[in-house]
Amino acid sequence: MRSFVRLPHCLVTLLLLLAPALVLAADKPSQPEEAELVVANRHIATFRTEFGGATPRARAERAARRIELAGELSKPLKTNTVSYSLDGKSGIAIRAGDQILFALLPADLEADASLTLEVEAGNAAQQTQRVLDAYREQGDLKGIARGVLLALLATAIAGGLLWTLLRAGRRVTDGVQRRIERKLAVTAGVGWARYTYGLVLRVAQVVLILLALFLVDVWLTFVLKQFPITEPLGDHLIDYLFRYAGHFGDACLAALPGLVAVAIIIVIAQAIAGMVRSVFDAAQSEHLTLPGVHPETASATRRIVVGGVWAFAFALAYPYIPGSSTDVFKGVSVLLGFLFTLGSAGVMSQLMGGLVLTYARALRLGDYVKIGEIEGVVRELSTLSVKIVNIRNEEITIPNAVLLGSAIYNYSRRADQGTMLSTKVTIGYDAPWRQIHALLIEAARRVPEIRKSPDPTVYQRALNDFYVEYELFCQIHEALQRVPVLSALHASIQDCFNEYGVQIMSPHFFEQPAQPVLSPKSEWHAPPAAPAEVTKASN
Repeated sequence: MRSFVRLPHCLVTLLLLLAPALVLAADKPSQPEEAELVVANRHIATFRTEFGGATPRARAERAARRIELAGELSKPLKTNTVSYSLDGKSGIAIRAGDQILFALLPADLEADASLTLEVEAGNAAQQTQRVLDAYREQGDLKGIARGVLLALLATAIAGGLLWTLLRAGRRVTDGVQRRIERKLAVTAGVGWARYTYGLVLRVAQVVLILLALFLVDVWLTFVLKQFPITEPLGDHLIDYLFRYAGHFGDACLAALPGLVAVAIIIVIAQAIAGMVRSVFDAAQSEHLTLPGVHPETASATRRIVVGGVWAFAFALAYPYIPGSSTDVFKGVSVLLGFLFTLGSAGVMSQLMGGLVLTYARALRLGDYVKIGEIEGVVRELSTLSVKIVNIRNEEITIPNAVLLGSAIYNYSRRADQGTMLSTKVTIGYDAPWRQIHALLIEAARRVPEIRKSPDPTVYQRALNDFYVEYELFCQIHEALQRVPVLSALHASIQDCFNEYGVQIMSPHFFEQPAQPVLSPKSEWHAPPAAPAEVTKASN
């Protein structure tokens, strides 16, 4: 029993729809590949159809062999054309003397050709005659000797010119290098002389290379044209040179209006940016008041506005840039945008952090601040980080993103009202708290750097198990003296408490000694400390 495979209904429908197209494609004859007939570097004709069972390539090869054999004959031959009809096909044959070299058919013409078969055949006969003449001239020893001598003479002249160009290039290079050294000696290695003269040097080198290439092209063209077989190659070389030079000139002329537009946009943008800079510089120096712009935020606002001006100018100038509409330019732009997107995530967070800090006016240059465990003077505010110099003269760089997540203590912001300074001591319950208050205030008054007004204040911050915690508050004149003034205050507190026999309970005692833990006044200047008289004289 026969078994059938059932195809899906949709597949059967698709095959029925495609069947006529498949049949037409199978019945349509394939178009043979065209072939050019080139002999002695000269284009003679193009074959596009079969003839006598031979493909266009086979026709071209056979015709080339016949022309080469005809050129090797010692007697000169004249080419002509003759019409023919064979097996119902008409055409025109090109002959050399009585020998048929090749034939052209109407199917060999291009589909949209404006020339007739007779004109194409006449042109092919003329090119064939030139090939035969070139072969005959190539066998003339006098002509070959003359060509060799002229080629040698041209080579000598070209070599001398190239040597002159090389010497000129070395002179230019040495002269530019000497100018650079003199400029750097005058400016002590600072300035744009190196880069300016370097650019001039590169331009000069490019010009010399172009001149050398032009000289080589002219020399090679002249040498090739001295020999009949290679004469067409020389014509092609000079044609290519002028053709490319013409294309380059046309491209420069076509790009000139766009370059003028770009230059105008840059000039206008530069003028606007300069005006913006002058306005915000005046606001930063408080010579001008702008609504919503503080002196601390004027610099950041200026950079943002100037950046916006140049971004808008670039957007306007982009269509006028030569080559901006090409696929290469678009591909490079997409690649740069992709790389910027990948690498700018962390940078953008730092930039936004810097903007937040700037417009919050949390920091200024010269402020004495405390950020986490870092305490020091702000030396630099940039778009990505803040640099702080601490009391040990260490420069610490803090990224802006870290600053956003940290508490910032600015001791200089309210310095006109006095910078607050505080310290804590812990004293046992056996000491009267009123005495402790008086001792702490007395210790503060003994430090010259502490302001007398307002008066120092003492608060009892905690009543712990073994001692009371007191905190002294006072004000100093300059926030930058915070650390040395605090050290002097601690020394003064120790002296006062020792003078009046009051024991400080820090560090903790697990068992109270029989005698108070004090430092007698007679031991205050024990060696190697300076004597009391010297200390009083220095004060």
